[in-house]
Amino acid sequence: MPRKPREAKADAEGGKSKELKIVSVQVITREKVVGNPRQMALLYLIDRLGPIYEKTLQHLAYEIQQKGAQLGYNFKVVAGVPYSPEFKNDLIALSYVGFIEFNPSKKLQTTSEGKDALEKHGAPKGVVEVVEKYFDEIRNQASMLDWKVEEGIRSLKRLRGQGGRRPFGIRI
Repeated sequence: MPRKPREAKADAEGGKSKELKIVSVQVITREKVVGNPRQMALLYLIDRLGPIYEKTLQHLAYEIQQKGAQLGYNFKVVAGVPYSPEFKNDLIALSYVGFIEFNPSKKLQTTSEGKDALEKHGAPKGVVEVVEKYFDEIRNQASMLDWKVEEGIRSLKRLRGQGGRRPFGIRI
């Protein structure tokens, strides 16, 4: 695992001295992503349901896990919205290796490299079975959740257009 040097500037007497600290940084490669069943399952979901908003995908991953698919995420429900830091990290990994991208409307979609990886290596069978079994229900839920996200974006744009304050400093 490559290591990245980081400098710490602190001294017991309050003066400045340079101390070298070693911090581990994990390298993400296509081979590691293809060998990770959790990331391949997520890639399959994006390919099968996309283009899709990240928030919608995270909610659907939670629901699919509740239906019996072993995605491997530990979700916490905060204010009625499921959240998993591992989910976000897997999305970053998939994006970093070029398997997914954001389209102009800010939805996730599979790239041609991602489609090739799915064809060659596939997704975990348990996940594919659950998604196919409940596909119509999942697709309807995805449409509803995507509509809610789009409605939220439209309302924020309207607020900004009225010259009012931006809620929470959000820029659109």
